[in-house]
Amino acid sequence: MGEHQKSFATALNCMDGRAQEPVRLWGVSNLPVQHVDMITLAGVDGSLSDKNLHPVIQDLLRRELFISIEKHGSRHILVVGHCECAGSPVSADEHRQDVARSIAVVRSWDLPEGIEVIGLLVNGDGSWNVEVIS
Repeated sequence: MGEHQKSFATALNCMDGRAQEPVRLWGVSNLPVQHVDMITLAGVDGSLSDKNLHPVIQDLLRRELFISIEKHGSRHILVVGHCECAGSPVSADEHRQDVARSIAVVRSWDLPEGIEVIGLLVNGDGSWNVEVIS
């Protein structure tokens, strides 16, 4: 694996463009990576935390994630929720809960050894600051 392949993280993020740049910047500033692959779905934290999520959608997200892991060498998975989300219009506290449940779902996908899953909430108060959700 080339050195460039070791410098990726992967974000399961909302399609909302306002949430993507803060997550990318957080990733390259706080992780040993140069790039953040974005796998997007409107309100992804709400969707992943929903027990009624259609298996086809979950399988698609998992397949995309494994492409990033296997082809880009990603070892950091960011599960993201954001305020002011049209796809999951809930409170910040509900997003925090959805992100925590989504982390558990992603961890259940038989990830390779050494993969770190991190939850993030992008605040929508105009600052678009990123909060880590444990």
